[in-house]
Amino acid sequence: MNSIGLFHYLILAVILFITGMIGACVSRNMIRIVMSLFIVSVSVIINFLSFGAYGSGLNSGANVMSVFVLVVTILQISAVLALFLKVYHSNEYLDVEKIKDKEN
Repeated sequence: MNSIGLFHYLILAVILFITGMIGACVSRNMIRIVMSLFIVSVSVIINFLSFGAYGSGLNSGANVMSVFVLVVTILQISAVLALFLKVYHSNEYLDVEKIKDKEN
C-alpha cells in the first residue's frame, strides 16, 4: 500500500496556496479576500509541519513555529475583521470596487 509522504503534503500546500492567491486576486468582497489569505497561511503551516515531520529531528521546532504562525494569523484576521466592521458601518457594503469609486 502506498503511504502518504512529504511530496503529498507539499502538493496539498501548493494547491491551497494557489487557491488562496487566486481567491485574493479575483474576489471583490473584502471578507473573501481575508479568507483567501487565511488559506494561504494554512498552506504555510502545512509546509512547516510537513518539513518538521520528515526532517531530521526538527519536529518540535516546526510545531512551535506552526503554532506561532497560526496565532499571528488569527490576531491579524481579528484586527482586519474589526476594521471591516467599521468600514461596513460607514459604507453599508464591503465591495472593494464600490469603496474605491466612493473615494473619487
